[in-house]
Amino acid sequence: MHPFVGSMLRLLLSVGFLGCFRISEVLNLRYNDVQLVSDGAGRYLSVRLRWHKKANVEEDCQIYHLVDEMTYTCLRVCTFFEEYLTALRAAGVNLSNTAFVFPNFIMPTGSVPRVDCHRALEQKTLRKVLGDVVEMAPNLPIGISLHSLRRGGAFYRVFESTERRFNFRELMAWCRWSDAKTCCEYLVTQSISNEIDPRNLLRTTNVLQRLQGVGLTGAVGTAFTLEELGQAVATSLQHGGVDKSKEVVKPKMQSTMDSFIAQKSIPTARCGRDAWQQWFVADHASGLVVALKDYNKEMVRLDRKKYSERATLGLAFQRYQSYEQFELAYSGFTGSYARLLKEVRRRKQMNEL
Repeated sequence: MHPFVGSMLRLLLSVGFLGCFRISEVLNLRYNDVQLVSDGAGRYLSVRLRWHKKANVEEDCQIYHLVDEMTYTCLRVCTFFEEYLTALRAAGVNLSNTAFVFPNFIMPTGSVPRVDCHRALEQKTLRKVLGDVVEMAPNLPIGISLHSLRRGGAFYRVFESTERRFNFRELMAWCRWSDAKTCCEYLVTQSISNEIDPRNLLRTTNVLQRLQGVGLTGAVGTAFTLEELGQAVATSLQHGGVDKSKEVVKPKMQSTMDSFIAQKSIPTARCGRDAWQQWFVADHASGLVVALKDYNKEMVRLDRKKYSERATLGLAFQRYQSYEQFELAYSGFTGSYARLLKEVRRRKQMNEL
């Protein structure tokens, strides 16, 4: 495989896997949607996606921060992005902001690839390359598809990641799923094999525990004989039918629902950076269960005035890929939340956002 194609595929697969993105979203990324950022919290790759397929990326978008997964060498996305840019500069490619990050290419036999930066890589081309890789590596399963990146990435984010592990609620917000059913369908990746007796799936866990508790420990999937059933009943009657080893659970005072309901209040922001973080990222320590941009109507209704202020700031936030760009555009105002809000309102009124 040509080194340029290899560096592009490494970046493409790591971005799609770590971001749990649809393959169509990854292939449509342009250079003004991707930026390598380094700040006090570390280094990450900032990726901007449309909120939905028909949205304008400049007006309705979602920004994702992808960090290097140091546990696995194949998931160091920031390093792959630097290697890919180095390969492009070495080839002397003149890139514009509207050029595609993953361009279409034609690979002549025994020659260098011909790249068209103003045309996105086609799925059929990527599918063919993946098929060739799977055939050359017999250890890989033959069922790999382009959608395996999104499905496998979701499973990795919840159960395997050490740098940035999600809970189910965070995964739903990250993948833009509106119901838990879709989340469960993505996380359940194993199908029922022929070795599992479907009849045993009809038995609940409590039934199986009760059967084992009275001495029925026969092989799974086999019917109990009459002798085994009679012996188990006799043993249960001899011991009084009660397990003496189990401790009696003491009754406790009933808890109120307030201890289970997540508070939906909007935390205070003292500067522009606080407002930026709260708009895009959830903070469970301060009671922000989801990012402010993901609040639904019920959440907004509880504190409509304060959310209106944040929505005004959100109009300015969504025009920049990183906080550093926003801070540069609003230099002198980001140190105070009140001054920043006043300036954004002024620019909005003057149509200068």
